[in-house]
Amino acid sequence: MNSENIFDIWRSLGKGTPFIVRRNGWKHRSYMVIRVEPMGRYGEAYGYRLCDGKPENGITNEQPIDCCGCGNWELIESLFDDASILKWDCLDENNNLTFGKYKGTNADELKKKDEEYFKWAWANIGGFSDILFSRKYNVSFQELLNTKNKIKKLLSFNSDDWIKSAIPHNFDFILDQYKYSCCSEKKHIKDAVLEIEELYKKYECTGTNNLK
Repeated sequence: MNSENIFDIWRSLGKGTPFIVRRNGWKHRSYMVIRVEPMGRYGEAYGYRLCDGKPENGITNEQPIDCCGCGNWELIESLFDDASILKWDCLDENNNLTFGKYKGTNADELKKKDEEYFKWAWANIGGFSDILFSRKYNVSFQELLNTKNKIKKLLSFNSDDWIKSAIPHNFDFILDQYKYSCCSEKKHIKDAVLEIEELYKKYECTGTNNLK
């Protein structure tokens, strides 16, 4: 997810916190979002600044995040571990879309009718992929989240290393795709970790070091 405001990212995540975001192009500075208080589409977001993945100057006191309603923010990593807090409304109980130009269309019908739009929704509409996968494979949101966190813990690098490399893929999105492969038993967690490690090693030495 790119070029969004913090509130759009929060809603896409199912209104879960905490999570890490940064403004596009900031290689060394990001923000830990601890709390979001919406007022209509926007509101206030609170957290603290990170530098090289650590609290800047050791400060973790919760402060309002400037420009949280502006664009050009991107999700780096979701950090919550309780799926019961997640709330999405992109699909009804019959998998009919509740948004966009295909509102009311069943997701399976959409895939046949307009596969490109289906792929766009899968990658960009919060909850779309998780809800469809959960219902198809009878896997709970908590199991999906646990699998994602297991993969993350086995990696030799973290999200801060990832965003400083030249990898053209979002860290959180990659983890999501592999959690689906593992939960559908198409891939073992160890194999998923090896593939992500290989992708990282391919790009880790070609990143830039521009301070902003």
